[in-house]
Amino acid sequence: MSLEVGLKDVALRAGVSPATASNALSGARPVSEQTRQRVFAIAEELNYRPNLVARGLRRQETRTIALLVADIANPYYPAVARAIHDRIGAHGYVSFIGNTDGDPDTEVRVLEEMRSRSVDGVIMSTMALSPERIRKIVGPTMPLVLITGEWVETPSHEIRKLRADEVGTDDAMGIREAVAHLRAKGITEIGYISGPAESVPGDGRLQRFRDAMAEAGLTVNENWIGYAAGYTLETGYDAAEQLLLRHNRPAAILCANDLIAIGVLEAARDSRLAVPNDLAVIGFDDIPTAKHVSPRLTTIINPATLVGYACADALMRRMERPDTPYEHTALATHLVPRGTA
Repeated sequence: MSLEVGLKDVALRAGVSPATASNALSGARPVSEQTRQRVFAIAEELNYRPNLVARGLRRQETRTIALLVADIANPYYPAVARAIHDRIGAHGYVSFIGNTDGDPDTEVRVLEEMRSRSVDGVIMSTMALSPERIRKIVGPTMPLVLITGEWVETPSHEIRKLRADEVGTDDAMGIREAVAHLRAKGITEIGYISGPAESVPGDGRLQRFRDAMAEAGLTVNENWIGYAAGYTLETGYDAAEQLLLRHNRPAAILCANDLIAIGVLEAARDSRLAVPNDLAVIGFDDIPTAKHVSPRLTTIINPATLVGYACADALMRRMERPDTPYEHTALATHLVPRGTA
């Protein structure tokens, strides 16, 4: 049975002290070039790998961060996670991913578990818990970045109180473009399918829809506002059925995300409605599948990769310079017209 090679084994073979071997490998303190080369050669020969956990305990860091998302099966979140992984990997960090399903009890449990693992920072997509509750769970000093789902101006005193950096998107921009696009086509009877009632991103995007309709001089018909039980194709289908079975139905439906919108397309097909002639459909996120459904989905780009990069950059900045002012990063959204509207 093979045993794991430790630093003491490398030092013994190289004829130096463990401290000298450590300095040679890490560069923490200078050693002679001859010693450095000898230690590296022995380490490679013995297939030595440093114990990052032990090193982290000595330095009070683990080189790990926690990423909490609502649904890793939603194609938007893997794109965010990949961008974060690439960015923090360049700094020598790895991530633990926690799936919360947007459930408050699960969010609490996963946050507490991540904190118990002594992660160096947390990036979290806010769904159920308030930012204040999240801060209370992770503690007063944990570097924290919140993916807020949409850009909302926060007073400076609230930013200081929360002690978190935020990355959001200007959802209002894309939703205004979507309503204007439909209006330009002569479509004014516009409905909306949100996520679950009282979910943070769902309520935010629904309000942006209401604002966009008002700005366009259009009236929101409350009978055409639907709530999906989740952000999935199946829940989108169920919510669409309720709207489409009504005698007085909308001529277009905007959706809180692309998966809901694809569910609407299936419900329209089963109701023998032609898209976009009988019913126009617009999604949100621009996941890869949006380009492959038929007709191709008209949607609003939610820049997942840029969101991931911005989150990672904010967290790295916070860990390196804890006393810098907290920041909000706002990213633009835009309509991409395709075949469904």
